Amino acid sequence: MVSFSLYRSFHRFCKNFSLFSVVALLGLVLVTTSCHRAVTDPKDPKFIVAEKGSWQITRGELNQEIDGYLKHHQTTVAQVGPAKMPMLETAILDNIVLEKLLLDRAAALPLKDVDKEASAAFEQVKGRYPSEQEFEQQLKTAGLTDDVLKKRIHDQVLIHKVLETEAIQNVDPTEQEINDFYLKNKERFNIPPKIRASRILVLVDDKTSPADKVAKKKIIDQAHDSVAHGEDFAKIASTVSEDRYSAPKGGDIGFFQKGENEPQFDAVAFSIKPGVLSPVFETSLGYQFLKVTETQPGGPVSIADARKIITNYLRQGKQGEQMNAYTTKLLAEGGVTYHLVRVDLNPPSGAPASSPAPTNAAAPTNNAPPQ
Repeated sequence: MVSFSLYRSFHRFCKNFSLFSVVALLGLVLVTTSCHRAVTDPKDPKFIVAEKGSWQITRGELNQEIDGYLKHHQTTVAQVGPAKMPMLETAILDNIVLEKLLLDRAAALPLKDVDKEASAAFEQVKGRYPSEQEFEQQLKTAGLTDDVLKKRIHDQVLIHKVLETEAIQNVDPTEQEINDFYLKNKERFNIPPKIRASRILVLVDDKTSPADKVAKKKIIDQAHDSVAHGEDFAKIASTVSEDRYSAPKGGDIGFFQKGENEPQFDAVAFSIKPGVLSPVFETSLGYQFLKVTETQPGGPVSIADARKIITNYLRQGKQGEQMNAYTTKLLAEGGVTYHLVRVDLNPPSGAPASSPAPTNAAAPTNNAPPQ
């Protein structure tokens, strides 16, 4: 099922800059448009699907954004299906329009430190690549240049600041809200019991020959016998174990809870007492044995310990609600003229899912929407 929630969630746009997020959220290819009011075919790339004042959005731009969405989600038009494609088209068009409306708002506000933050964000994106050459190659692959990427990051910073200025207010939860949430969701604040163990493992799989399996079994049995007779577990693990992660640490695999490992492993690990050596057993990794070195009892998390998690959760929820309210109002009152059939993404019960919109000014009124 296609999810459309990301097209209203602008508060996430600027939190983590990456080359992909800039490309995906602000357009895959820079398209320069001009007014093509004589174009009447809604499928023509030059057909204007929406406009306001000095800017227009063409069918070509909308199609590029749809293609980018499909590629990112590794799906196709056929997989989305004809019933949901109009919804996807409307959601993506709303996203493009919303970006433009937010940038219009940015031009009217006295926003501070935009250039400074945009420059820092660009350097952050660039710094994620090992070399200048790899960064430039990634830009080339995405069909971008330094200047285009800088412009799009700059736009992201503007959008983020507009939302911070006009949409987000008083998102910190009250003590009462935190307490109420904790009491209503106490079952969610439980820590399962955990144990810490060390193991010695020799690798065996389906490709291991019978003769090699016999040899491997002999190695693990000898290691078990040595530890059982007083040899240091960590020393044997560092020399015998073929677990490249735990062997250098004397076999220590850290804390874990039930369900994080294979059932065969859990069955042994949670059945022995701390300090007791397990028998040799086999899992899909091979032959192994272990020793539980520490236990961590489970139990409820106090409200004091859960306060930070609850606060962040409730704050994000309030931010999301305020963002949706602000962007919904901005779209409704933005004064944008649409020239295609748009689908109501949240139609009231019993209401039709879509309503016709006027075509371009020079187009005949009987133009059908794209199929």
